[in-house]
Amino acid sequence: MQDLQEFLAAYDAGNVLDIACGGGRFTRLLIDGCRSWQSVVGLDIKQEAGQDFISLMGTDSVRFVAAPIRDFFRDPAAGPFDTVSIANALHHLEGVGDVLRQLRDVVTPGGTLILCEMYADDLTPAQQTQRDLHALMAELHRAAGEYHRSVFTRAEIDTMVAAAGLDVRHRFDDANDSPPAGDSPMVSRLEEAISRAYPDAVPAAVESRRDELLARARDTGVGTPPQLTLVCAFA
Repeated sequence: MQDLQEFLAAYDAGNVLDIACGGGRFTRLLIDGCRSWQSVVGLDIKQEAGQDFISLMGTDSVRFVAAPIRDFFRDPAAGPFDTVSIANALHHLEGVGDVLRQLRDVVTPGGTLILCEMYADDLTPAQQTQRDLHALMAELHRAAGEYHRSVFTRAEIDTMVAAAGLDVRHRFDDANDSPPAGDSPMVSRLEEAISRAYPDAVPAAVESRRDELLARARDTGVGTPPQLTLVCAFA
């Protein structure tokens, strides 16, 4: 099997939960790509994501829930779900190992976890620039009170998945090492994140790091990060 799209084409997703769904881009990819599905819940801590999520789904049998993950898991009405997805959000989840283990509380026996996550090893120069910009962005978000850590390596992802008792059935690894094209949205979002983290005065060290990274971005471009996709079953 070559990629996630090939897997989804023969997959019946049933009742779907997309954790940290944001505006729903991965949710849309999942339900468009799978053979069938019954219902979708998008879960995100940010209430403002709900309007974009519902608008992008544009279909019945879809709802959005704004809540912390652990609160949602404790809700007796949550689930059960046949498919849970987490796309490029592991590094946004505090206590991610516990979250992966607690998925059993809301997943049907024999259920599936589709986990997509960018990783931080074997990077091209343009991808390394993206990683370092992302690391600065994560620091700025933490300074503004939002949990956001640096990206995991593949080995760290594998270790967390194994510790949660998940059985990897399919593994797709996309190096995304083609040359970068156009301006990166991360560059345009950087100033907004700096202003939010430091509304009064920006520390000189942050300004210096920003300037160095922006200069490097002009030199190398900002690459698309490599992506690891794991289709897992609960052992």
